[in-house]
Amino acid sequence: MRVTVVGAGVAGCHAALTLLERGHEVDLWDVGRDDPVPALPGVGFHALKDELPQPVEHFLGTDLRALVPPVVPELLRYPPSRNFLAAADDPLLGFAHDGFHPYASLATGGLANGWGANALAYDDDDLAGWPVSSSEMDAAYRTAFARVPVAGPAHDDLSPHLRGVQVSQPALPLSTADRILLDRYAARRSELAARGIVIGHARMAVVTDPARPDACDRCDRCLWGCPRGAIYNPARSTLAACAAHARFRHLRGRLVISLAARDGRVTALRYLDIATDTVHEQPCELVVLAAGALQTGAIFLRTLHAAHPHLPPRSAALMDTAVVKLPYVCLRAIGRPADERSFQFNRLLMGLVGPGGPGDETPRYLHAELLHLTSLVYHPLIERMPFDTRTAARLFFALRSALGVVTLFMPDRPADDNHQLLADTGGRWPQVTLRYRETPQAAAAIDAAAARMRAALRTLGCVPRGVARSPAGGGIHYAGTVPMGDGAQRCGADGRSNAFANLYIGDGAAFPTLPSKSITMSLAAHAIRVAGGLRR
Repeated sequence: MRVTVVGAGVAGCHAALTLLERGHEVDLWDVGRDDPVPALPGVGFHALKDELPQPVEHFLGTDLRALVPPVVPELLRYPPSRNFLAAADDPLLGFAHDGFHPYASLATGGLANGWGANALAYDDDDLAGWPVSSSEMDAAYRTAFARVPVAGPAHDDLSPHLRGVQVSQPALPLSTADRILLDRYAARRSELAARGIVIGHARMAVVTDPARPDACDRCDRCLWGCPRGAIYNPARSTLAACAAHARFRHLRGRLVISLAARDGRVTALRYLDIATDTVHEQPCELVVLAAGALQTGAIFLRTLHAAHPHLPPRSAALMDTAVVKLPYVCLRAIGRPADERSFQFNRLLMGLVGPGGPGDETPRYLHAELLHLTSLVYHPLIERMPFDTRTAARLFFALRSALGVVTLFMPDRPADDNHQLLADTGGRWPQVTLRYRETPQAAAAIDAAAARMRAALRTLGCVPRGVARSPAGGGIHYAGTVPMGDGAQRCGADGRSNAFANLYIGDGAAFPTLPSKSITMSLAAHAIRVAGGLRR
């Protein structure tokens, strides 16, 4: 059987590889933009500034758009030297924004070209309300973790709350400030545990085994693209495993708009040929949509509305994790020398554990990442200090090794005002509006969790300062546009569309709720499980 997989991100690549391993013929479609090869491998962040002929263009862009204005609630932006992100007004995206401002990618590898590498699994608490249990997901998680190297500890205080994670690499080395914070946590463990605060090593999809040539050398350049390929990227490894199969074809330059359907089955893919800027239809046998929850939802919504125009022209849901950042100063790290080389992303995690459970607005475990600053562009932090720029810069570099940020990811659930909406704007195909409104219950849960984090930081000997909230869409954990459930707008527990018998939803669009934990490994596991069970 020939299967067409739409999308070459984490979900699409793992679905394709699973199908190939089961003996199917696979065509993998994507737009296929390329991210640039990182410059000067082996050179660290600070040395790179000296050796690049145009360092300002590389780090900040020719128009300096990587600089974050002081009034904007952001601490960093993806560098303009990276090509994997599509501009918000890219005509190929076809989205209008109504309270939801997403990141999107049209590159091979998708958003995983620039993800934060946190590799976790969902447990039964996370999957409450799903028609799938963690035991049913277990085999798929095992396959995903066998394909993706994960660095982490053999066991720590977070292990009971991060079940399903399979570590295959040594944990990332901690920075000086990380170690100070972890030692302080160990000294106050009982007090913090009584308040449901747990801290431990991050579980990261990173090669750290020094015997491997692609091992992380802590060059502090993660945000600008790992020059060694140590951070997992499906475009490098999973796609290469697919290409080793003779029954695999990777077809780039194709933007799928919608699917043609008749008698409850899809019959063809309607797509834009990027090279010729013309729209074509190609017959298909079976389709797995894995283009990311937003694009998968848009393709499905256009298809469903054409086949069933009596149905409301909106998706069942639209979800993303709300992101809350608390900058802080670790007092015991003041005056310590900054680490010359480090892994740029977080090396520690914090869990907020509570009594929540099925039916509660907040689950038992809320996921947070603890990051002590290494080589980020510091301009936004300096400009937020209540001094002139020169004084603020001097003070900042005196405190740099003590500065950190804890980032909390809040879960999301379907809400009536949050969905994709189809609008006929007179263009080449119907545009999709992304509508999102934060519910009062979600806002209250965020305030309560932020208060718990502030109290925990003080106990750890840190001084928190302010709260920065990312706008809706800033979590980049998109889900729920074609969720598991009943009705034509949804899919079954196996990912099969309820409206079209030979169409499967292979990515986060199928998730009926969105847990706090990092989504990437669950995207891979869902795609593996769907691809392993699909039928005509």
